[in-house]
Amino acid sequence: MNEYLKAFQAITQFSDRLLADEYQSVEIKQSATHLSLDVEPCIEEIKQSALRLKGLLQVCFKDVSQAEDVWNSKPRIAGASPVDVWEQIGELSGCDVRIRSLGKQGKYDAVVKVRKSWSDKATKLKNQWFLWDKNYQVFQRDIIGFFEKDNLHKELRHEVDYQAERVILIMENELNLIFKELQSIDIEKFEFCLECFDIKSQARFRERLQSIGSEIVSKFTEPLKYLPDSYMKTFKETLKEPVEILVHKSKMGISLVDFEESCKVIGSIMDNLILEIFEERMKLAIQTVEKAMRFYNDFLEKQARYQQETAQQRSAEKDWIEYQREQLREVQQYIEAVISNW
Repeated sequence: MNEYLKAFQAITQFSDRLLADEYQSVEIKQSATHLSLDVEPCIEEIKQSALRLKGLLQVCFKDVSQAEDVWNSKPRIAGASPVDVWEQIGELSGCDVRIRSLGKQGKYDAVVKVRKSWSDKATKLKNQWFLWDKNYQVFQRDIIGFFEKDNLHKELRHEVDYQAERVILIMENELNLIFKELQSIDIEKFEFCLECFDIKSQARFRERLQSIGSEIVSKFTEPLKYLPDSYMKTFKETLKEPVEILVHKSKMGISLVDFEESCKVIGSIMDNLILEIFEERMKLAIQTVEKAMRFYNDFLEKQARYQQETAQQRSAEKDWIEYQREQLREVQQYIEAVISNW
């Protein structure tokens, strides 16, 4: 590249001399002018190529430095205590069992508590508005008239709002048990292993750890803020839909049958939501533990391989790294020579 640049520069210089020579013909001077103009893009292309190549070369240097960083990390990984790693795998295995058990029980308890809470509220409203007769065990009326309809509507909406808050509290309490189990994972031991790796791998693992940690905190501490993808509206909006459908179903009033059906729909919505949220949160929790276990297993696999490496193998790898760096330095010097000749 440097030789080509010098050749093009020489063409330009000789053309300039010819143009300054008063004894040369007009025709040859015109040819020299055209040649100079056409050579200029060639020189510019070489300059731009040199600059691009200089930038690309820096990436290659980073690759070699990364290879050296990995090479330096091998003794750290090989020398780490495998006993500590196996202890962490054992802890995570137990954590996995406890999380699955807590999730199963928590899902059951949440459904039971929410069903009972809503059943009590719905029964109270039904007995109050449709006039339940304890003596004869029947309702004294089977429809709420037009003039009382709005009052029932307001009270039902109020109870549904209250129930939504009750669901949130129950879900938070049940999920908090799983959240505490996830918090018991020893991050310091994870960091100890992590620091054995090269800088690039450390950054990649820490980024993943931070992302997973943030997702766990947000989804376990605010369970109804992050609903499953199947829910296009908020939980409270979803619960209010059957209430509004009930009120607008008939202009004449609200029948007992329609009221009971509406209460069933509301109960079904809550059941489905609890089940979906627990399934989604349990999937997140279990995957988190599995990823941590996979990290430790991969660490042990690398450790076993690195402990088998011989001094000759490490020496050969080091020689390869130094050779690549030296070759890149030669190219760098060549590029710098091109740039300095501008």
